[in-house]
Amino acid sequence: MNLKTMFGLGLIAFGTAFAQDSYESTAMSQSLSERELQKQEEQAAASKDFAAPVPFVAPAIPSDSKRSSFNSILHGRSYNRNSNMAAANNMELLLSYPNLFANRKFFYIEPTNLMGVLSLGSFFTAYDNSNATDGKFRLGRLTLGYAAPGFGFYVRAGLGRNRIKNDGAEATDVHVGQETVHVEPGVRSTTFGGDDLGFAISKGFMGLSLALSGDWLTKKTEVHADPDAGAETKDRYDSLSFRLNMTNAPSAKNFTWTVGATFASTRDETLVNDDVDASKNPNSFWDLTPYVRAGVSVLENENARVLFGAAAIFSYKHYYDPNDMFRFAMVLQPSMMGEVFVGESKNFMFYGEVGYDWVAFEFEKNNNNDTNQMTDIMQPVVAAVGFRYQYKEFLAIEMGLGQQLFSSSGAFFNGENTFLDFSATIRF
Repeated sequence: MNLKTMFGLGLIAFGTAFAQDSYESTAMSQSLSERELQKQEEQAAASKDFAAPVPFVAPAIPSDSKRSSFNSILHGRSYNRNSNMAAANNMELLLSYPNLFANRKFFYIEPTNLMGVLSLGSFFTAYDNSNATDGKFRLGRLTLGYAAPGFGFYVRAGLGRNRIKNDGAEATDVHVGQETVHVEPGVRSTTFGGDDLGFAISKGFMGLSLALSGDWLTKKTEVHADPDAGAETKDRYDSLSFRLNMTNAPSAKNFTWTVGATFASTRDETLVNDDVDASKNPNSFWDLTPYVRAGVSVLENENARVLFGAAAIFSYKHYYDPNDMFRFAMVLQPSMMGEVFVGESKNFMFYGEVGYDWVAFEFEKNNNNDTNQMTDIMQPVVAAVGFRYQYKEFLAIEMGLGQQLFSSSGAFFNGENTFLDFSATIRF
């Protein structure tokens, strides 16, 4: 049993044990929205006809709260691209805080980004694609998780290998994915592949939510040769990252915030007989990135609202040998977002947002060539619009369209840097 398999089994055992212990202790800390959603489970259990549909219970909003009915909606990933903390939940946020899956029953499909999620109220699963690829093929990932009010966790895995060995007397070409690989005879073998293992754990307490997640991503091409035939070459890429977040979203009235930090260690290099080949421009480093995000409703009535959001991100990156470099940066991310219901039934919603990255300060020092560089720049604005249509209480369709504006004169929706998202959600 390898290290990654033991790592995954350990996460499952820990999460299951912790979930059982934390269910009752966190019941008092769940938000009003979670309590109302839990009523659906109780109604289903009391029903004589278990096949009968359970009516949707709209989350109650405190009388002194400005968090309106907008926040009772679960959106797809085309909504809130700028991570405004005062906005409603979207699928990206649920995967960051898996406790939010508790008492939610739905099927979500996003064909543009090749993703699907199924939540059964406690157990949930997701299918998507991993970034673990060396250009030959991509990997699908499977996510399995469990959520109870105030606690949730999941584990995720995507695995793949393709090993080629030529036992013949002549070189030959072999198809790997969509590419053709030239394989020398006899004395060497080539392995393509990678894997992606991850987890997330979140817990609610005292009106706050705390989440810890991690990801271990590898992708590589290895060429192994007998000693008499030449050197063993490995194109190595692996990245280990951890993220810790805390937010006041469960109890926030209007001003919502989150604080967190990410640590990542990345190796991107070519090894020849286990030594780094400096001529192949290795790019290996560790990175520590603390950040704070916030959002607030500045204009609001029962049919429309405008949110303002901001983030401050600090990053320190230190490069491994043979590069003797470091970089420090501070990035600010202001954003605005508006959403409006259309019609008396409020089945239609339109939303739009705009934001950009402002690199307020960046300093990079390279001791290898005794140079340094300082940068400050406001990156081009990114804008997006979308709409949501809900049919009765069980079907919602969303579509979003966005474009990096002002990249050049008259470059509005010219096909460059344009993104399109489409998703559908079926609720039970």
